[in-house]
Amino acid sequence: LCRTLVQQSADRLNDGGHLQLLANWQHVEGEDWRERLSSWVPRGCDAWIVQREVQDVAQYAELWLRDAGDHRADPAEYAARYDAWLEEFEARRTKGIGFGWITLRKSGADRPSVVAEEWPHPVEQPLGPTVSAHFDRQDFLRTHDDAALLASRFVLAGEVVQEQVGLPGAEDPEHVVLRQNRGMRRATKVDTVGAGFAGVCDGSLTAGRILDAIAQLVGEDPVLLRDRTPESIRTLVEQGFLTPAGE
Repeated sequence: LCRTLVQQSADRLNDGGHLQLLANWQHVEGEDWRERLSSWVPRGCDAWIVQREVQDVAQYAELWLRDAGDHRADPAEYAARYDAWLEEFEARRTKGIGFGWITLRKSGADRPSVVAEEWPHPVEQPLGPTVSAHFDRQDFLRTHDDAALLASRFVLAGEVVQEQVGLPGAEDPEHVVLRQNRGMRRATKVDTVGAGFAGVCDGSLTAGRILDAIAQLVGEDPVLLRDRTPESIRTLVEQGFLTPAGE
């Protein structure tokens, strides 16, 4: 049912329209669930698929049998239905059931963005603005190559904090982590350049100019720093740590 809803959604969406549903999906032996669900997404649609939980097939069968009240029926009948669920899962080579949400947006893009990820951690509620912002950032990244990215200005998202881990008294931390306190509440590991870059993003300077200043501070070739940093900037934008200025 969930697969059918996703696959047929494009014919029922206006340009820019969204489909959003809570869904369950099978984890099939020998298949990556991310690839399996990504294959459902129709042409011309961006998608964000987030797995929040995975249940064992036995737990899943019991969940819905109890939800239907079958556990109050004759024990033999309940056992028969329970066994039928497990036999069906075995026939389908199903090893687990994923729970989460699927959001599609009809963009008409030649290179649609399809993100399938697992995120079982607490998130901010309500999450509507975060979902909308995700697709806005995908539009930005799709239309900006590395040169355009370095010519863009960014703003650090609100309530992002930096955490450092290292031995007491050490000159440099072993790990630097940026953590969100809003939205998806993600955490991502960055190097000292990434942390310094994010910290000065207030929309006033282009990414390229910030990197040139960092290169001078750390004694690195600015050309090499410009070459290797765009991928990290893309990650910070995609995950919502940085927002394009004016967006």
